[in-house]
Amino acid sequence: MKNTLLFTSILSLIIFAASCNNCYECTKKCGTCEKNGIIVGGCEGDSILNGYSIESWKAVLESQGYTCAYNNDVMDEICGNENKQTMEANHYDCLKK
Repeated sequence: MKNTLLFTSILSLIIFAASCNNCYECTKKCGTCEKNGIIVGGCEGDSILNGYSIESWKAVLESQGYTCAYNNDVMDEICGNENKQTMEANHYDCLKK
């Protein structure tokens, strides 16, 4: 009985500790646009976007005859709130896995 209680307590502690270190999938919105062999590209937060979002940048270039496509940069998995905050500071959107 005593061993069962000890085992259950340790298992509960391990499960609780594991749940505190959340993992995330982070994505940075990126795109490329092409017109007459000229290719331009950028990602959210790049200086080439002059502070505009990737969606706005894409819309402006498409109105000028460019063909645009998204090619987002996806980080498969990062864990911990500090890592999440670092990624978000670098213009990544992070979703809990």
